[in-house]
Amino acid sequence: MKLLFENWHRYLNEHKKIKIYRAQPAFTSIIRTDDYVTMSRKFAGEHAVTSAMYHGEDFHVVYAFVNEADIKEARNPGEYHYTGVPLEAKPSQVATAEGDLNFIRIIRKKKKG
Repeated sequence: MKLLFENWHRYLNEHKKIKIYRAQPAFTSIIRTDDYVTMSRKFAGEHAVTSAMYHGEDFHVVYAFVNEADIKEARNPGEYHYTGVPLEAKPSQVATAEGDLNFIRIIRKKKKG
């Protein structure tokens, strides 16, 4: 019975999804293999602000749900490498060159019915 429980627990953890964030230029929403990511929206937001100010262009904080197995710890605390296949992430926040950080509001149009 113990072996059955351990195998079931291992199976559940292999397919566990986690939410990752990444700060990147606003012109792309693709998270690529080996990109740095974090599990902290605040950390990604701070990085987006400093990058936007340094580069003089908008940066987005994007997020995606990925398999936990596709995340490997990086050298810097709080940072990870995404090791899965490239994927389309959703924008969450925008950082401006002036140092502002705001949530992106997407207004969906109602379907005519």
